[in-house]
Amino acid sequence: MFDKVNNMNLLREATWFAERSQCFQEDLLSCGMVRAFETGETLYHHGDPVNGLYAVLDGGVLLAVPADDGQDLVFHRQGVGFWFGDLAMFANSFRLMSVVTTCETTVLFFPSARINSLVQKHPDYIRDFYALTHYNMRTALRVIANLLVTGAEKRVALRLLHLDEGTSKSDGWIIVSQEELAEMVAVSRPTLHRSLHRLEDLDLIEIGYGRILIKDRAALFANCQT
Repeated sequence: MFDKVNNMNLLREATWFAERSQCFQEDLLSCGMVRAFETGETLYHHGDPVNGLYAVLDGGVLLAVPADDGQDLVFHRQGVGFWFGDLAMFANSFRLMSVVTTCETTVLFFPSARINSLVQKHPDYIRDFYALTHYNMRTALRVIANLLVTGAEKRVALRLLHLDEGTSKSDGWIIVSQEELAEMVAVSRPTLHRSLHRLEDLDLIEIGYGRILIKDRAALFANCQT
């Protein structure tokens, strides 16, 4: 259940934002507007004009990117503490991906006009926003690098380890369908099924309906290195 005070504290503790100064945090949060979305709602589509910056307070989102053949493919999932929309906003250009909620989700929305006014008032803040873009680019490059790893089982394990760090979770379970996970690691459903069950047979993960639990992170990572 969404609790504004608790979830704002979680946001302050998360990744990029936690590394910013208290002044920056307070000034930026004063620009935010709380918005709630139902499961499966689209926050924006690939190609949409820029309208602002978002931060997930509760729930989660999936990121889908268009392939050259016209398909929208699930690229990644993120949960509480994820900030997005910065690249298009500061480039004053169109969105490069679609963002869809994976469950009931609450975000802080920062309209472009408010962010522009904040940067005009505090020009040094542009470095903080550039740090956000750097953080998100690092995540994207990590996803791409793990997709290039040889061996479907290793790719599945590495993606699970990555998702376990920041996606929507419930009692430690990663909430992700096998269809989405197969897209994320670029394998067929049968191949994914075999990989997951082999990892389960090794007692490294547990498979549930629409969710996966990592039972031993260190052992799962070590299995990727064999």
